[in-house]
Amino acid sequence: MLKLRLFLLMLLASPLVSHLALAAATPPEPSLRKPPSTWVGYVLMFIFFGIVISVSIMSAKRGHQD
Repeated sequence: MLKLRLFLLMLLASPLVSHLALAAATPPEPSLRKPPSTWVGYVLMFIFFGIVISVSIMSAKRGHQD
């Protein structure tokens, strides 16, 4: 029974190992897309910073009866 289990495990594991070996042998495709400029990130950062500051400065608009 142990030999049968070991044999089945070997049959299941061998395609997995060979597939991983073949996948590791081929290099990945290079990305030819140009990344966005640095200034785009800085503009977005300042916009989000301005939104957070403006929301935190806004008053709660609560009445005197609260």
